[in-house]
Amino acid sequence: MPFAVIGLSRRDTVSFVNPAAETLLQRSAPLLRGRPLTDLLPEDAPLLDFIGRARREGGVMSARSIRVGSPHIAPIDLDVSASPDGDDGGLVLTFLPITRNTQDETNAEVNAFAQIARMLGHEVKNPLAGIVGAAQLLARQARDEQQPLLSLIREEGARIQRIVDRFTAFETFFSPRTRITNVHIVLDSVIDLAKASFGANARFDLQYDPSLPEIDVDPDHLHEAALNLVKNAVEAVSSAKQARISVATRYRAGFRFAGRDGPRARGALEISVTDNGPGVPETTVARVFEPFFTTKSGGAGIGLAVVAEIMQAHGGFVVLDNSASGASLRLLFPMTRQKGAAK
Repeated sequence: MPFAVIGLSRRDTVSFVNPAAETLLQRSAPLLRGRPLTDLLPEDAPLLDFIGRARREGGVMSARSIRVGSPHIAPIDLDVSASPDGDDGGLVLTFLPITRNTQDETNAEVNAFAQIARMLGHEVKNPLAGIVGAAQLLARQARDEQQPLLSLIREEGARIQRIVDRFTAFETFFSPRTRITNVHIVLDSVIDLAKASFGANARFDLQYDPSLPEIDVDPDHLHEAALNLVKNAVEAVSSAKQARISVATRYRAGFRFAGRDGPRARGALEISVTDNGPGVPETTVARVFEPFFTTKSGGAGIGLAVVAEIMQAHGGFVVLDNSASGASLRLLFPMTRQKGAAK
């Protein structure tokens, strides 16, 4: 990576450094690993204060222009971010250089993250090709009842491949590639994936409205949004004796969506995912769609933020209905009249 990264244990000893961090701290990795950070910096170092605040407040924290220096380290001002690492109290520190102006800073960040995207894409594609290839070979000799699972592996592999290609091109969820899509086919794919992996112990109740028309959406983005909602619901009922997840579709009249000519009432296609868990704590309801905010141990706080981004890109809404008997998340997509449809 083109910037310094330092991993800390729960006791703030150095567990990992990349080459850029070795240069920053003026020591090699073998000399740094296992050493307390307090041995490397003065007691009043701003970085130590920042780390303390990051541990107290939790989540991802960033700070601008923190001075890193000691008698053995040439002083330098850097932008620093801290993020939790796993369930054992670890912390990852990332150091970015301060650029001279906003445009330079934006370009540097884009270039850095684009480089990371290409690296991750390369590393994901190789094992993914092996997984899909193995599924294809197994399909030649598999029993009939095994074929659906092998088809699922191939289909999900192809979907991951498309996501990786878009990610390595630095294309975010704000750039949907829409086409006329049957949402029920996408939802069935999501449920099959859930049953085969994280939702094996949950009971799924599907309540589809068969009269709903196809809509113009990005099917991969819809799959990602629905999968995040279903996974979130399954995790919410993990401790329930009878975990139940309801996935429903219906038409909702009266919703107003922004169009080129201003807000217009067009009606909405609603997809709802409801669980029978304890609901979302009222103190956190207002923050559930914030990036990196999570109440789950080891959670990244990305899933619902991605859902919100996808819905915004499609001109729709995501709504949380919360109660002590469970939570329901609803996706509301605008329904536009298709060419040739009867008036």
